[in-house]
Amino acid sequence: MALLITPVAECDLKMLLANPSPEQHFILRNAFGCLAAAIHYLHDRNCRHKDIKPANILVKNTKVLLSDFGTARNWPAGERGTTTGVPGPYTAPYAAPEVVEWEARNEAADIWSLGCVFLEMLVCLIPYLVDHILITRRLCSRAKASTT
Repeated sequence: MALLITPVAECDLKMLLANPSPEQHFILRNAFGCLAAAIHYLHDRNCRHKDIKPANILVKNTKVLLSDFGTARNWPAGERGTTTGVPGPYTAPYAAPEVVEWEARNEAADIWSLGCVFLEMLVCLIPYLVDHILITRRLCSRAKASTT
């Protein structure tokens, strides 16, 4: 058996978040919906990712791609994806409380992890968003002043 791998992406989200350029803000703004749709797609097909974090989200051109399904779990239709006992490997900063505390966990743990990723994305976008709001306010004030 042989496996051929070609570069799938320019970087991962972790690298992009470390130093996003103004051009990459477009990617970040659009990634919210893409990532939410990807997790919804997985959950609708009875699959939990179980390791959502920026390093597992690839960036290719203007697209984001969820990767690393090594710890993913699927379950039969009609059942819940709840697991109990000792969790497999997880990344603590993105792990839901129930994962860290070894409690019963399900798709909600993926949503928690996605929320942690979204928070990091938002923190990177805040300076851009604040600048955008201030510029818009100035333009609106000028337009209002010129019409009065």
